[in-house]
Amino acid sequence: MGKRKITVKDRILYIIEYIFVVPLGFLIGLTPRFMLPLWSRFVGWLGFHLNTRDKKWAYYNLDIIYKDNPLSQEEKDRIVRELYRNIARFGIEYMKVGQITSKNYNKYAEYINFEAVERATAQGKGLIVVTLHLGNWEWFGSISAKRGVDLAVIINRQFNPYTDRWLKNIRAKKGKIKVFYNEISEIKNIAKHLRGGGTIALLVDQTYYFKPIFVPFFDMPSATADGPAKFHFKFGAPIMMCYSIYDHSKRKYIFNMEEPVSFEASGNVEEDNKRVMTWINKKYEGYIRKYPEQWFSLLHPRWERTKPEEFEELDFDPY
Repeated sequence: MGKRKITVKDRILYIIEYIFVVPLGFLIGLTPRFMLPLWSRFVGWLGFHLNTRDKKWAYYNLDIIYKDNPLSQEEKDRIVRELYRNIARFGIEYMKVGQITSKNYNKYAEYINFEAVERATAQGKGLIVVTLHLGNWEWFGSISAKRGVDLAVIINRQFNPYTDRWLKNIRAKKGKIKVFYNEISEIKNIAKHLRGGGTIALLVDQTYYFKPIFVPFFDMPSATADGPAKFHFKFGAPIMMCYSIYDHSKRKYIFNMEEPVSFEASGNVEEDNKRVMTWINKKYEGYIRKYPEQWFSLLHPRWERTKPEEFEELDFDPY
């Protein structure tokens, strides 16, 4: 994928959006931390009652996730309400990422098994970190980079090139993370980073529309990106599963890092990729069932399309 052509009308609308969003983001970032609970409750309440389009997917997804042990309506309502509160808190925290340093991060987060990253990267083969839209993945990446991890992330371009550049700069300059686009032109840079012993972070818990593979996710055929598997077999970098969750009792995030794993290649590239991505999805399932109210992709239409033919008429390359 690459830059797409933009009409004059679209460009004007994108500029207006940028002029509105950037100052709003700056103001949100000024919100004192002690006001986070009040802010998240208020904005979360608004989101729960006004965002009916996305909210329907949350209930639909919960029915799939807990189909073997269905939740009551009251429990689903509780999860979705809490989800919106977490999203509101995340919005403020995202704008505060520049305030966190390698010296003060303990006020905001606590690591479990950070040593596993140090051991893995010391081998010089690079490392593929796979996480998901759970807790605060942005802080997870930024704090890890500020602690010395040579971290890069792979992202998709936003339609609005102005807000896209703004958000990329936040990650790169304030978050101290290298940022690559999910595009053919970036493959050389990604390869160089991994071969140089760097760490690549990927989030693959949402529907992938650009030539996906189909593997089970909560026992449903799911259009999935196979990037982690491809990079793993091509560059020999091990895969480490990680996730973050907010601990209300400690009022900070817990960053969990599992031991890295490697898979033997069978020679059948397609089946090897499916095997790895099925394993990753199974790991995701455990995290999500434990913390559904912190999985932001609960609002995403993850199982709207479950068959390859349903993707054939889509524009795979909107850029």
